[in-house]
Amino acid sequence: MKSINTHMSEKRPLVLLGFSVILLLLLVTWSLKVGPFSSFFKVEEAVICQELGDNREPLLIGNSIPYGPSQICLWLKYSSAREGSHLEVSWYYGKELVLSEPLKLMTKDGVRAFYLLREEGTPLPVGSYRVTVSTPAKVWSDIKFEIVRRK
Repeated sequence: MKSINTHMSEKRPLVLLGFSVILLLLLVTWSLKVGPFSSFFKVEEAVICQELGDNREPLLIGNSIPYGPSQICLWLKYSSAREGSHLEVSWYYGKELVLSEPLKLMTKDGVRAFYLLREEGTPLPVGSYRVTVSTPAKVWSDIKFEIVRRK
């Protein structure tokens, strides 16, 4: 009888560990579903444009931009966000990260614009660019574009 009780008490820590792991997995899954970027959050549209119109609509949209502008705009339409949530907008020139800043979402559904610009007013350099919109858990948008010299 004593050997049976000893055998059961040896398994008890493993059972508790297994239960703890399962509980932790359930809690992580639940937190992702009800967190600030649950499965309901959506990036409806994300485009690169050279400027915005009077109603904040994107103008001169494209992934191949002729050399000359000193700024480029990321126009983003989203839905089902929690107010006050943050996204991270990261701009790359080639493989080099040149700018990364948080973007606060003020409303549940909306439009936001974010610019990559040269403050001195000189044109952005020719080359390959990329902009990502992300949270720590997911990349919501990844847009590649280029600035080219026209011949």
